[in-house]
Amino acid sequence: MQDFDTVGAHVLADFWGCQFEKLDDEQLLMDYLRQAAKNAQMTVLGEESYKFSPQGFTGLLLLSESHISIHTYPEHGYAAIDVFTCGGGKTQKAIDFLKEVLQPSRVNQMVVRRGIPESVETSLSA
Repeated sequence: MQDFDTVGAHVLADFWGCQFEKLDDEQLLMDYLRQAAKNAQMTVLGEESYKFSPQGFTGLLLLSESHISIHTYPEHGYAAIDVFTCGGGKTQKAIDFLKEVLQPSRVNQMVVRRGIPESVETSLSA
């Protein structure tokens, strides 16, 4: 079977066992997202964040390569992290930085190859 290039890689990561205080700190988490993007040599075009009450946070960086986001549930020590880049394989550098600073006790991670040509793609029709 021929190996086809993909348009990008989409990493979906679940971080468990993170500290409540870190997962509930809007400024800290946005700083972490910015640094993750910088470490992975991604270009930030814009950002948005929202702090929930009584706890929780959603943050998003719009990248020229696509996006990086985090949604937290501090009461469960859980963060859902999403990194999608168009080529370049930079996604893992961003995830590795976030692992380092959030220090999860457990990580579940899945990489989805995006933009596989139709001829080799498995499709689900609605």
